[in-house]
Amino acid sequence: MDCPLLGEIVLPKQPFACYLKFHNGSCLIIVRNEVQPLFSFRKLQNRLFLYFLLLVLIPLITLGCFSYLMATRFLEEDTVHSQEQTMTLIAGNIGMLLNDAADITSYIANNESLRLLLDPASEPAPSNGTNAAAAYLDNINKAKSYITFLVIYGENGFVYRDFSQFFREIVPYSDLLESPVYIATASKDGDAHWTFSSAPIFSFGHSYNEIMIGRRLVDIYDRDQKLGMLFMGVDRDAIAHIIEPIQIAGSTNIFVFDGNYNIVAGKHEDEDLNTALEDDLKLKEELFQAAKPIELQIGGKSYLASSARIDPYEWHAVSLTPISVIKQQHGIMLKVTLALAIVLLITVGLISAWLSKSITSPIKKLLKSMSNFKRGDFNQNVEVASRDEIGLLSQKYNEMVSETNDLIQKVYVSQTHQKMIELKTLQTQIQPHFLYNTLDFIFLNSKMNGDEETAKVVQSLSELFRLSLNRGKDYYTVNQEMNQIKAYIHIQHARFPNRFRPEYDVDTGIGGYYTMKLLLQPIVENAILHAFHLPSNRNGILRISARREGDGLVFEVRDNGCGMGSEQAKQLLEAPASAGGGYGIRNVNERLTMMFGKPFGLQIDSELGQGTRVILKIPLIESEQDWRLLYENHGH
Repeated sequence: MDCPLLGEIVLPKQPFACYLKFHNGSCLIIVRNEVQPLFSFRKLQNRLFLYFLLLVLIPLITLGCFSYLMATRFLEEDTVHSQEQTMTLIAGNIGMLLNDAADITSYIANNESLRLLLDPASEPAPSNGTNAAAAYLDNINKAKSYITFLVIYGENGFVYRDFSQFFREIVPYSDLLESPVYIATASKDGDAHWTFSSAPIFSFGHSYNEIMIGRRLVDIYDRDQKLGMLFMGVDRDAIAHIIEPIQIAGSTNIFVFDGNYNIVAGKHEDEDLNTALEDDLKLKEELFQAAKPIELQIGGKSYLASSARIDPYEWHAVSLTPISVIKQQHGIMLKVTLALAIVLLITVGLISAWLSKSITSPIKKLLKSMSNFKRGDFNQNVEVASRDEIGLLSQKYNEMVSETNDLIQKVYVSQTHQKMIELKTLQTQIQPHFLYNTLDFIFLNSKMNGDEETAKVVQSLSELFRLSLNRGKDYYTVNQEMNQIKAYIHIQHARFPNRFRPEYDVDTGIGGYYTMKLLLQPIVENAILHAFHLPSNRNGILRISARREGDGLVFEVRDNGCGMGSEQAKQLLEAPASAGGGYGIRNVNERLTMMFGKPFGLQIDSELGQGTRVILKIPLIESEQDWRLLYENHGH
């Protein structure tokens, strides 16, 4: 039921239910609200500012998160890789030290002077032999700074001892025979045996900062002949010096274990970690068996552990990098990423505000000019204040307005000129059947009278007219153009037989392309009438060539006649219709530029006394349909 509307209230906030209250058949009030869009801007500047921020903020957050994740990943991988390489390097250096010590004991065991001193069956060695052996051993001790002592027991009672730092009392050989170190060394049967401590061979069980290598001395000629025992101390500081300068991360702990899981040397800051490694056998086995770096919990802390085996001694070099140190590097990377993101966001915000403001001003001017243009005022010109897209838009708009005004005049003049050309063409046309019949009669009559030269000229004239008229079409193929110009030259050559000699150079593959009718005849006519009219000692040559270059065809008419100056060549292209000569060349040039554009105009190169060259270029036109399409679109 219709009812009169008494009132309306519009609330543009949150949506809510609408109620109608009826009183005596009349609607008293309608309550309605309008929901505004989430982002509604009345100014383009604010909208552009927000769009610019969103355009940068979304990729910025994505790129920042991606960069942080990739950076932390690469950092962890680099730490793991660096730890693996470093431990391999440490293991190699320690292995070289142990190999060097083992080689020294081997050299001593194979020394001939020492063998004679220890051989029970040999005569007592003279004093010079004893001195030679002692000097050899003393030189070895001095040459290697890591040697702390050198002790040799002989089965014949010979004893040699030398200490690099301080003298120590050694145990008698008879007391050593039942010790574990003797049994373990003797079981190697001449090979080196490493011991964690040198205390077993000294009278006082003091533990020195050294490890010991032992070797059973046997006769090199009779391995069953036992000559004694050799023990050599190696300073642990020599091993510690290898690992001391190594720095993998902020506080990486490095330990070297022997074959019995004893800590030979170490570099660490956490004593609790050192104690845990000394006491926890299972932990050490887990460390040594890990093929790649692993994460371990030791004493309530997380470590990235890596180990490298020291062959052939079954020793191990172990590194333990606290995970917290690696996380600290992650935190630094996160802070740097956030700082760069904030700085970039502020910079982008300022730039966005400036850009949005700079864009709106020229757009307003452009809109105002467009409104005037819409009302019919075509004389519009917007000031171009920049070279960006807005400036380019204003420039193109100005060009469009200018071209719109010029197009009116251009189309009008062009159509008028075209109609005049068509009218002149119609005025010069002759009834083709009457013309052909007349020429055929003259041709046959000349043949019957035996005048072959006249017959050929008449035949060329007939061919010339047939191709020139071309059933009313203003185009034909390149082959037809060349046949037409050959017929014309034949007629002129018959008229001036001694004035010139024609030459032709036409590419075989271009005959099927289409061209404008009667392009070359005015140029050739000008050359025949004016280039060779003066007496000359040289034979006149008129050369016509045609070839393809890129996407176009190039025709060239060259003569070796009298030539002309640059001003005269320029006048030929600009000669008015009322001028006495050169109108044909100007007409060709005008037809070319109207159909194909200014780049396709004639080019005349001439020099007085040397000759003239006229160059004509047209684009490739492959079919009649392409020609008609070009013509209907007013050429270029």
